[in-house]
Parts: sequence; structure tokens; C-alpha cells
Amino acid sequence: MGLPDAQIVIAGGGPAGSMSAGLLARAGFDVLLLESGGPDNDVLCSGLLNPEAQAALGVTPPAHVLREPTAPLLQYHDRDNCVRLEYDPRYLNTSRPAFDAWLREEARAQGVQVHYETRAKRISHDDNGIRLATSSGELSCRVLLDCTGWRALSRKQSTRRPAPHVHAFQGTITADLPPGSMWAIFDSALTDYYAWIVPKGGQRFLLGAGYLQASDVTRDQAENPWGKLQRMLDYLDALGYSVDLEDAKPFGSPITTPTDMRQLWWGERGVIPVGEASGMVSPSSGDGISFCLQGGISIAQTLTQFRSELTGPVSDDLHRRILRHYLSGMAPALSELRFNILKARTAADPLWRNAAVRLLPLFLRRPVARLDWANGGIQQA
Repeated sequence: MGLPDAQIVIAGGGPAGSMSAGLLARAGFDVLLLESGGPDNDVLCSGLLNPEAQAALGVTPPAHVLREPTAPLLQYHDRDNCVRLEYDPRYLNTSRPAFDAWLREEARAQGVQVHYETRAKRISHDDNGIRLATSSGELSCRVLLDCTGWRALSRKQSTRRPAPHVHAFQGTITADLPPGSMWAIFDSALTDYYAWIVPKGGQRFLLGAGYLQASDVTRDQAENPWGKLQRMLDYLDALGYSVDLEDAKPFGSPITTPTDMRQLWWGERGVIPVGEASGMVSPSSGDGISFCLQGGISIAQTLTQFRSELTGPVSDDLHRRILRHYLSGMAPALSELRFNILKARTAADPLWRNAAVRLLPLFLRRPVARLDWANGGIQQA
């Protein structure tokens, strides 16, 4: 069975796609949302919503989406400088697959047609607008929102170079860590990016790490799938914690990490990237959910503003005007990304990182507890 044509087609059913789809349908557009996975599709992500993501969302997700502790404290481990801090990052802890499924159901409730197991494969233009070839057939639309994440379909078909990325791996473990432990680990002996532990209720945790450079660690390890995270497992073992591996093998995925604002990609002729497909991911943390939600809101408001001009194919001139309005609405997010690029450069160097962390209480405007590196005693920073 083929897919129906629609006024607006959105490729990718993550936060960027679902947020924009629901708002556009509420505004009266005919919207088709294509998700390459199934209803419970999982992706490599902590599931943590930062304050910007929570503000963009506007509501607290339902209980079945949240995970305990819902507001975990963050322990910052800098093994290069023997520094350990603890503070409240004001994150909201969710299950990423449950969060995505909830957003898609919210969009469906607004009238969005959602098609699962449908991957966007090729974009072309004709006299009627945009043609999109998918794994389930072809369809046409006036506007295509590229929300395909790091795959960035529209960018791949353009002459633009791929955005920089880290090689990331994450799996679920059970461990006798203190309940609610959430760690960010910086150690150049473990990884040239950083590693993380995120609590997901009881003694279940996500364990992950990113690598800026490809190496033997990041290549296929069929005989030992968890070998990509072995350094982190050894770290926990050295600290005296017992760990059981819940997943047969960890997720592996690139995470877009721009190093310059000029690396962002904004599409052409009615094809508009939103979220990670445009390059909007924090290179300092790997967070992209907030930018996805903010981008979804801005593009929905923009297309609503230009509704009367979307009766035919989008010209180059109309695309430029849409883009100006879209980016104007994204101004706070773009400023945040510029700052995050600077933070990533600082975090990459142990000396600069150690100097910058002294300013953390001033930057956060709230207390930061300094944990004694040797015995865990707490001092106020």
C-alpha cells in the first residue's frame, strides 16, 4: 500500500518531527509523519531533559514516561585533575523511547497521520513541488521537514560536507552504585570525549561514552560487543562496584557535534532540516532534545505565518524568507549552541577544563558541592 500525498511531510518521528507535526496539524495543515522504526523505537540518548527542553515542552510528561529519580543530582568526575563535584543540573529524567512515543501520540491526537517502519530514502523536485521516495513508496508534498537526525538525508544529497560527529556507545547495566547516581566522567585515559552514567530506576543505569576519533575501540568487536565500553566497566570495577550487563550489546550511533556555526545546514527549496539534521546538537554534552523541540516550535510558527504562499512549489526566494523567519525564532537556541561550542573546546583540554570548572557556581547561580577526591567528604565550592 502506497503513502498518501500531503501538504507537509515530516521525515523522522523523534522530538523534532513530532513537535513540529503536532503544532502544524493544530494550525490546520495536512501533515504526514514518517518514522523509520516502530512505535517503541529506541535510540542512543540519555533521556534527560534540560531546562530549555522542559520550557519548550511546556508540560510535564506523564508518569509512564518519567524515570526515577526524576530530578537526579549530577556528579562531575574529572580524573585528569582529580576533581569531583556534585550539583543539581535541573534535568528531568525520562525514558527516551517512552518520551518519543508519547510525543507521537500527542501529534496523532492533533490529526497527524503517523506511518511507522517507513524510512525516507531520496528527495527530488518536480513542477508540483517535492517528491520523496521512501521504503513504503513515493509521495509528494509542498514542504518536507528533514528530521532524520544524524543521518541528515537532505544534507547527504547536497554538496555540503557532513557535520562532525563523535562515535557514541551506550548500554543498560544493573550495578550496586548508590541509587540515583548520575555521573559525567572526564578522563583522557578512558575517552577523548566523556563518559556518562544515568539512573533509570532502582539499580538500572545507562552506561555510555563518546569518542572523537575512530580507533580500535570504536570498530566492530563481534566477539565482545561490550568491548567498546570496557574501559568504563574497568573504571567501575576499580572503584569496587559490581556490574551486570542487561543488554546483549550496547547501542552504537554517531552524535553530531558541530565545531563551528558555519557547519549548520538549512536545506533548500522547501526542504527544511530541523534538530540534529541541521547540526543543532550541543558538542559539549551531546544533548539535542532541547534544540529539536525549539526547532519544531519555530518551524511550525514560521510555516503558519507563510501558509498563504504554500499553495505551490517553494521557490528559492520563498525558501530564503521562510529560513529568515525560522532562524529568527531560533535565535536563543543558536546563541546557546555558540556558547556550547566554546564549552566543548574548553572541556577538551584538561588544563582549561580545570580552570573553567572553578567558575561553575557563578555560571549556575546555585551551590556546587566539592567532593573530596580521596574519601568522598563534601566541601562547599
